[in-house]
Amino acid sequence: MMSKTRPPQDGEASFDLVVPDAGLRVGASFLAPNIANSLGVTNDRDAVLVWLNTRAKNANTRKAYLQELRRFATFLACLRGASLAQATVADLEAFRAWLAVPYLPEQGWPAGYLPFRTDGAGKLLGLSIGSRRRADITVRGLYRFFHEGGYLPTNPFLQLGKLTGEEISIDELSRLGMSPQQYARKLRQDAIREDNQAADKAFSFGLWRWLCAFLDAPENTWKIPSAEEPSEQGLDAIEPWPLERQARLRCILLFSYAAASRRAELAEATMSAVVKSGTRWVWKVVGKGRSAAEGPDRVTLDEDAVEALRYYRLARGLGSYPDSAEYDIPLIAKLSPKRVRRVELKTGEGVSPGYLNSELRRFFNFAAPFAAQIEPHWEVDLRNAASHWLRHTRGSHFALGHVSLARTAEQLRHKDPRTTSRYYVHMKDEERGEAVDAVAKLLKGA
Repeated sequence: MMSKTRPPQDGEASFDLVVPDAGLRVGASFLAPNIANSLGVTNDRDAVLVWLNTRAKNANTRKAYLQELRRFATFLACLRGASLAQATVADLEAFRAWLAVPYLPEQGWPAGYLPFRTDGAGKLLGLSIGSRRRADITVRGLYRFFHEGGYLPTNPFLQLGKLTGEEISIDELSRLGMSPQQYARKLRQDAIREDNQAADKAFSFGLWRWLCAFLDAPENTWKIPSAEEPSEQGLDAIEPWPLERQARLRCILLFSYAAASRRAELAEATMSAVVKSGTRWVWKVVGKGRSAAEGPDRVTLDEDAVEALRYYRLARGLGSYPDSAEYDIPLIAKLSPKRVRRVELKTGEGVSPGYLNSELRRFFNFAAPFAAQIEPHWEVDLRNAASHWLRHTRGSHFALGHVSLARTAEQLRHKDPRTTSRYYVHMKDEERGEAVDAVAKLLKGA
């Protein structure tokens, strides 16, 4: 039952241990020494650290694991009164249901931490089935590690079936006033809605061509509002972006698309990662799912991305093309201070991934009403767009251009071809349509 709670037992450490540099609070359940415990630890905190250091050596992977683990550990402590080592099958099943239909305990919650997004009225929004699967895989991996390492004598996850996405408690069904059948129907409708939204996270060929042309269009005054300059003031009251900022936005947009980059990868990149290979320019990147020991992936850039980078370098006082020795020069930098902008300056500091995304969204929102004059639905796409849309757009365009699945997976640096195959949904629909048309011709005697 989701309402189950129990207070910490006497002698049990309180919910106050912090994993260094992570802000993750986990309860410590001190266990008796176990000769089969190869982890060499006797409490949750240390066991988590061993798991992170062993299974999450990549910084981005570690961040993702910590996010899921913090939510899970907080759920156990505040809603189930248990530490990680005390979690039962019932606790894990309740956690699955909580991810879909979350609530907070009346008796309190860690200040400053909210594990879910909220709607306009402050209601907690449950996770999508994709996000729930990621959470489930992370926690399942944690308990497999604890069990196989001898820290826990049993693995409660072994008693759970596969995540169906329809997990919900009897208490929650009663609160919603739904039968199991009605709830299952709602989930099916939600699944279709989510799939429709996922399919829209890319720019069509038409919109992408227009957006690239808009960079140099007469109506693009570059009077783009910042957070400190609400658009309600009117564009006349806003100063145009300086040339360096214009050139940087052009580079972010065209480079991100051509390289199918993740924003964290682009924010971390330096000029030394862009090198000449024969007649082509290549971006070297050690990204998601790849370790430094394996060496970088190589992503071939198109002419538009290289030209945008050249234009941006000149705006920063750099030479036309990157040099493999420019290890300390960020690919995307903060703007040069105004007081020294007239002086030749190689670079500012690198931007953060969040700022990179915000800069793109400012441009998308500025372009949206102009796009609406061509196609009304383009405005909606631009206002919803974020940096990751450029990566999705590149994958979609490769698929629509009938580039092979293997080549697209290589360009997007996917380990699993199944991840790439989602971009080919339109081609598969067309192939199925050809089969349907063939049968229709037979029926008509054609």
